Amino acid sequence: MTTPSEALTDRIVLHLVETKLFLQEDAQKYRDKIATGTMKPEDWLLAIEKALQKGATHEH
Repeated sequence: MTTPSEALTDRIVLHLVETKLFLQEDAQKYRDKIATGTMKPEDWLLAIEKALQKGATHEH
Protein backbone atom coordinates (compact mmCIF):
# COMPACT_ATOMS: atom_id res chain seq x y z
CA MET A 1 0.00 0.00 0.00
CA THR A 2 1.26 3.44 -0.93
CA THR A 3 1.67 6.08 1.75
CA PRO A 4 0.38 9.62 1.16
CA SER A 5 4.00 10.84 0.92
CA GLU A 6 4.81 8.26 -1.74
CA ALA A 7 1.66 9.08 -3.72
CA LEU A 8 2.45 12.79 -3.64
CA THR A 9 6.07 12.14 -4.59
CA ASP A 10 4.95 10.07 -7.58
CA ARG A 11 2.82 12.98 -8.80
CA ILE A 12 5.62 15.50 -8.25
CA VAL A 13 8.21 13.34 -10.00
CA LEU A 14 5.88 12.72 -12.95
CA HIS A 15 5.29 16.46 -13.30
CA LEU A 16 9.03 17.23 -13.13
CA VAL A 17 9.73 14.72 -15.91
CA GLU A 18 6.81 15.91 -18.06
CA THR A 19 7.97 19.52 -17.80
CA LYS A 20 11.54 18.41 -18.61
CA LEU A 21 12.94 19.65 -15.30
CA PHE A 22 14.12 16.14 -14.38
CA LEU A 23 15.45 13.32 -16.51
CA GLN A 24 13.58 10.04 -16.05
CA GLU A 25 16.66 8.33 -14.60
CA ASP A 26 17.18 11.16 -12.09
CA ALA A 27 13.53 11.06 -11.08
CA GLN A 28 13.92 7.43 -10.08
CA LYS A 29 17.25 8.12 -8.42
CA TYR A 30 15.94 10.97 -6.26
CA ARG A 31 12.41 9.67 -5.60
CA ASP A 32 13.15 8.45 -2.06
CA LYS A 33 14.99 11.65 -1.16
CA ILE A 34 12.03 13.73 -2.31
CA ALA A 35 9.57 11.55 -0.38
CA THR A 36 11.57 11.75 2.85
CA GLY A 37 12.45 15.43 2.53
CA THR A 38 16.19 14.78 2.42
CA MET A 39 16.79 16.21 -1.05
CA LYS A 40 19.50 18.86 -0.70
CA PRO A 41 19.53 22.12 -2.67
CA GLU A 42 22.57 20.95 -4.60
CA ASP A 43 20.73 17.73 -5.57
CA TRP A 44 17.87 19.79 -7.01
CA LEU A 45 20.29 22.05 -8.84
CA LEU A 46 22.26 19.17 -10.34
CA ALA A 47 19.15 17.29 -11.48
CA ILE A 48 17.57 20.37 -13.07
CA GLU A 49 20.81 21.51 -14.72
CA LYS A 50 21.29 18.04 -16.24
CA ALA A 51 17.76 18.03 -17.63
CA LEU A 52 18.05 21.55 -19.04
CA GLN A 53 21.43 20.77 -20.58
CA LYS A 54 20.12 17.60 -22.21
CA GLY A 55 17.10 19.52 -23.50
CA ALA A 56 19.32 22.24 -24.95
CA THR A 57 21.50 19.73 -26.80
CA HIS A 58 18.44 18.05 -28.33
CA GLU A 59 17.09 21.36 -29.64
CA HIS A 60 20.12 22.04 -31.86
